[in-house]
Amino acid sequence: MRLTAGGYETRGAADGLLALEVVDGWTPDIVVCDVMMPHMSGLSVARELRVRADTLSVPILFLTARCFDEDIQEVMALGGMTYVGKPFDFTRLEATLRSLLGDGEHTVEPAVTVANEGT
Repeated sequence: MRLTAGGYETRGAADGLLALEVVDGWTPDIVVCDVMMPHMSGLSVARELRVRADTLSVPILFLTARCFDEDIQEVMALGGMTYVGKPFDFTRLEATLRSLLGDGEHTVEPAVTVANEGT
């Protein structure tokens, strides 16, 4: 809700499988994804997004309490990913999003897919 209120176009998903469905036929500017989600982890979502031609270069921002987990480091090695640790400050989250999106690169509001069980 705060991202939408901040001018971002968002599409949400309650779990990893739904997150992949959300990006079918629509390529967001960035994906914000929890690591631990029902049905499919955020790490598995990231792996899938990295093999799809239309989402290969979409930045992925993980929200996680598991910042130094070996699985996360393995997925981060695929490139184009960063993380914000939980609990997180919204101001920091938004600053990270803006940094990943770059300034002035978008002619429309940035499109963000948010996959987070608690969102």
